[in-house]
Parts: sequence; C-alpha cells; structure tokens
Amino acid sequence: MKTERVPGRECGGCTACCRVLPIDTPELRKVPGILCEHCGAAGCTIYETRFPICRTYFCGWHTLAMLDESWRPDKSGIIVSPRKAGIPAGYQAEGIEFLIFGGEKAIRRKPFAPALAAFIGSNVATYLAITGPPGYFPAGVLLNDVLGPSLEHGDLDAARDLLVKIYRSAARHTFAKME
Repeated sequence: MKTERVPGRECGGCTACCRVLPIDTPELRKVPGILCEHCGAAGCTIYETRFPICRTYFCGWHTLAMLDESWRPDKSGIIVSPRKAGIPAGYQAEGIEFLIFGGEKAIRRKPFAPALAAFIGSNVATYLAITGPPGYFPAGVLLNDVLGPSLEHGDLDAARDLLVKIYRSAARHTFAKME
C-alpha cells in the first residue's frame, strides 16, 4: 500500500485509530478498543508533539485514492491498513487488512466486496480482521482462497453473505489479550 497521502484528506473528526488500534512502542502503549489518553473531544490533545507512531500512521483512506469519502473509518466502520507480517508465499510482498469495528453493517456496505475483489484480483493478500473485546487483539482471516471464487464469478451478493459468515465465525474466536 503506498504511503503518500491523497491530497485534501484530513482526519477531521475521525479518531477511530485512536480507539481501535493497539499501539505498543517505547513512547506509547495503548490497548485496542480503549480510547488513547491523549484523545479529546476535538481530537489529539498533543497533536503538535504527538508520538512518531501517530505521525507516521495513515490508514488506507488517507493513502488509497480508490477509497472515497465513505471509506473514512468513522463513516465506514472499517480501518484499512497495510500488512507486512505473515504474508503467505505467492502474494505480493505487502498485504492489506480491513479491520471491522462497525459490525455487519460495515461488511454489507455496497463498496466493500468490490474493494476486496480489486485487491484479491491483484494478488494482494487480503485480510478481514475483527475487533475483540477492549484490551484484546483483533482476529484476522486471509480471504483470498475463501472469497476468491465468488468474486471471480462476479457474485457480490454471495461474497457479502460469505463475509458475514466469516465475520460471525471470527467473532467467536478466542482473542489474545494485550499484556
């Protein structure tokens, strides 16, 4: 996933990454599902001096022009992020993760399945991740082999139904606690 930002895209009122994502750096430790202590009503209260991890992280809505305004995380219920670790052989070096924090509604959004199809069709390892309880890491599932056949046939309704089943199954996962 490219790291250059799409011109004109600003976080605005979105603070999804400040709540949903786990952060474990020497400067900042924040458990997933808990709002960062530096996030206030108007966003980051230490914005000018924020930590390096916060300065350098941009979700996919910031970096992928194909994702329109409806993909901003606070509107979509999805944080799109690059994934570098654990990419299986045979895929591009960098994968992509769609972290669902907005429930089934986020999965059923019309642009969701076509976006997955675009990445899967480009041989990008594409993951669906769901949030666990506060303090627990998300659970992720590689979608390419499971979802690929439905998308290859252009059956987006079947793909959405399968995504909901995967989401429901993953929700029963035993999540790992951030220690």
